[in-house]
Formats: sequence, C-alpha cells, structure tokens
Amino acid sequence: MIRNLVIIITFLLFWSPQVVADDAADVRASIEQHYYLFQSGDLEASAAKYHLDDFTAFFADGSVLWETDYESVAERMGATVDIPRVNVRMTNFKVQIYDDVAVVTFYVVGTYGEGDETRPVTNRVSAVWVKTGSEWKEAHHHESLLQPRGL
Repeated sequence: MIRNLVIIITFLLFWSPQVVADDAADVRASIEQHYYLFQSGDLEASAAKYHLDDFTAFFADGSVLWETDYESVAERMGATVDIPRVNVRMTNFKVQIYDDVAVVTFYVVGTYGEGDETRPVTNRVSAVWVKTGSEWKEAHHHESLLQPRGL
C-alpha cells in the first residue's frame, strides 16, 4: 500500500508536469511550423500535415465557416477562394493542455496581402489542437480582428 502511494506521488511530482510542459512546447512548435508552411505559400502541405480531416475555421475577414474541403465546396458553388498572403508572428502565446486536447490563444501581428494591397493586422486567435499519436493537429481555428474599444 505505502509502496503504491510512493510510486503514485513520484509519478505526479516528476513525470506528469514534464509531459504537460513537453506537450505545450510541442503544440507551439507545431503551430509555428504550420504558419511557416502557410506563409511560404505551401497551403496544401500545411493543411495536410497540421489539420484534422474535419478541420473547421472562422477567419478574421468575416467569411463563412471554412471546412477541410473548402475548394470542392467553392467549386460546387461557383465561388472563388481568395487566400491572402500572410506575414505574421505570434505574440502572447498561451496553451492549456487537457489530456490529448490543447486550447491555444495568441495574437498574430504582421501583414495580410491581397492583390497589390498589403495591410497591417493584429488578430486574436483561439484554436483547438488534438494529439493524434505523437503529433498535434488543429481541429478548429477562430481568428478575429483586434479592435480598440470605443469610449
């Protein structure tokens, strides 16, 4: 009985916090690599590696809910998919781990470009990432413009 209690306490003190810390670092590294691929123009590789099959997103432009098969949906509806050029960095990053689910919040600061125009952005991001095997993949992404409150 005492031996089992010592094993449990040792596990909780030395192993469990490290796993959470490692998972948080792994989530951040996955998000940074995801943005790297996206910003370099390789949307397909970024989505294939870092999105779950049933990925959804609300982007800051106020557009409709994006789903993994956005291109086929757009084609069936005769719509044009305009993906902006993105050059951003993360700030104020926070991750909360709940077993194999991570809730992540941060800002992206930089520029978005469409056509010949480039505009500065500071957007709020909240996302849900899920650990599948040893990899973290994004299940949902929500992004909104940071706007100062009026007086």
